[in-house]
Amino acid sequence: MIKKIAFVRHRSNDIDADTKFWGELLGLELAQNHHGKWLEFEGPDGKTIAVEQMSPEGTPPSLALETDDIDAEVARLKAAGVTFQQPDIMDSGVCKMAFVTDPSGNALIIHQMNPDRVSD
Repeated sequence: MIKKIAFVRHRSNDIDADTKFWGELLGLELAQNHHGKWLEFEGPDGKTIAVEQMSPEGTPPSLALETDDIDAEVARLKAAGVTFQQPDIMDSGVCKMAFVTDPSGNALIIHQMNPDRVSD
């Protein structure tokens, strides 16, 4: 079951310039920095905006939705005929993600945070 919006992801062509834009100019707090390749800024309503250089250049922004059981959610979506961009769930060690496409061709991420990283 989908619980909440996990984050919105933007591909960065210049991580330093984007850090200044999202942090200094827009005033969002830098909450996470994963090796300078994945930065997470916390929005005023607690939603996360990820700025990253891990996806291929030109990757459009995407929305990630948090689930409490990614295996069950992926099985349910596959059974319903949802198109997946990759056949397997990706496990980064920090989280698990499945990449799907909505009927209009937009990218969407089904996301589950590693329980060791979840905070109340």
